[in-house]
Amino acid sequence: MSTKRLEAFEVVCEWASCGFTGYTMEDLSVHMSQHLQDYVGDKEAAEELDEYACLWDGCEFISMGSPQELKIHAFFHIYHSKLKHAGSQLLKKRHDLQGCTLSTHSNSLVPEGSEGFVCQWEHCDSSFNNPEWFYRHVDNHVESSEPQALNEPQKQQALFCHWTGCDAFFKIRYRLREHVRTHTQEKLVACPTCGSMFSSNTKLFDHLHRQAAPIEALVCEHCGKAFSNERLLRDHVRQHVNQVKCPLCDMTCTTLAALKIHIRFRHCDERPFPCDFCDKRFKNQRDLQKHSEIHNEGSVYQCTVEGCDYACHTFQTMNHHFKRIHEAGGMSKYKCHICDKVFSWCYTLTLHLRKKHELKWPSGHSRFRYKKDIDGFLKVNMVRFETVEVTKEIMKNMAKKPPSSRRSPRASTRKSSVPAESSPAGSSSPSSCSSSYSSQLSGDEDASPQAESPRHSPLYCVMSTVPPLHEDAGQQEDGGTSGAVKALTEVARGLGMDVV
Repeated sequence: MSTKRLEAFEVVCEWASCGFTGYTMEDLSVHMSQHLQDYVGDKEAAEELDEYACLWDGCEFISMGSPQELKIHAFFHIYHSKLKHAGSQLLKKRHDLQGCTLSTHSNSLVPEGSEGFVCQWEHCDSSFNNPEWFYRHVDNHVESSEPQALNEPQKQQALFCHWTGCDAFFKIRYRLREHVRTHTQEKLVACPTCGSMFSSNTKLFDHLHRQAAPIEALVCEHCGKAFSNERLLRDHVRQHVNQVKCPLCDMTCTTLAALKIHIRFRHCDERPFPCDFCDKRFKNQRDLQKHSEIHNEGSVYQCTVEGCDYACHTFQTMNHHFKRIHEAGGMSKYKCHICDKVFSWCYTLTLHLRKKHELKWPSGHSRFRYKKDIDGFLKVNMVRFETVEVTKEIMKNMAKKPPSSRRSPRASTRKSSVPAESSPAGSSSPSSCSSSYSSQLSGDEDASPQAESPRHSPLYCVMSTVPPLHEDAGQQEDGGTSGAVKALTEVARGLGMDVV
């Protein structure tokens, strides 16, 4: 079914420079099975070997004593080749897009995974070692789903997702199919140059747009990053605004998906993924897979750059090594915004900020967040943006606390003052606001370079939906105060602060 959607399907087998050309996924799967049979042999003989190296051209994967893991890995290669073919056919029709300029070192590398593909649809526990058959199997579940009545007076019907632990429902089967892909992590297309996989054609196009030269007029006002088209800029700006708040703490997130992850890791003790080799348990499959690599006796991935003998257990670690060591410019360094000390890793800068400068992160957050500064270094991000609704919810929680708990024990010092709530200057939407904790992290520097203020006081950003502060100041000199300033003052007093 998937093969029929592709035009002129033609994929070449790269197992040990084989050269076989397959015109359907069925042909390629049968062909790969024969390669594995010749390479692995019968089960009894396979168990005597300590390791199996993948023979796919350009792949350095090694399976440590597990022929089943090698089979899963090899079948993913032909699936990956199908996605790259789909990408190449798609890009032939888009002459307006420039080619991918990223390194081809990962073109033949595929994600690690030794557990196979298990269907978690209700009353189904089928497992597969070939991703093509797994995704077709799950799609059959979607196609055979029958509409069910909703618990509403209108007696409407919807298609429910029956994946384990999911209660989502949709009115259109196409939407259900898209949703199920978030469970299976199915990808539909891949970049033919670098091999990156994507869940939609649009994301492949975005992958190429991001490599195009940015337009000076399309710049994010919050971080200064430039983009090549307006849609990428709009999508990026949404990532700056926290729109949902955790019901269990003051943590705010940009999406519901991010909130789910936060709740799972910060507020839930359930660890449903046990390790088969030790007593440790994990909260998600990804962490389990990363942990499982430590039980391998040897390294799985070898750096393909000539003269480099670096080896590691995971694909992500190898990507990190390649960007840090071999790509032009390397990875950005981290710098303390107070004493300008430079660090190679974010966690060492975090330790420095907490121990040397005694800084604390905002309520509800479990770590500092860093962004690139104008000097090219990554520094702690001292501003976060939230919707008005989220800010009001946080304010209600603060109002419920006793007065003694609203103010930090060291609120009289600039370093540990309570975060201020405000709205980003230049915001295009009146429903967005900013929680700025720059004064909490600024050490001996001014909270904002845009205005002069007493060095012991925090500074609010100018609200885009009210007149400039200098106009309000003129009114105050005449004995009057604007309603906007009064409202802002009330919010500030709720935080134990004064408006500057």
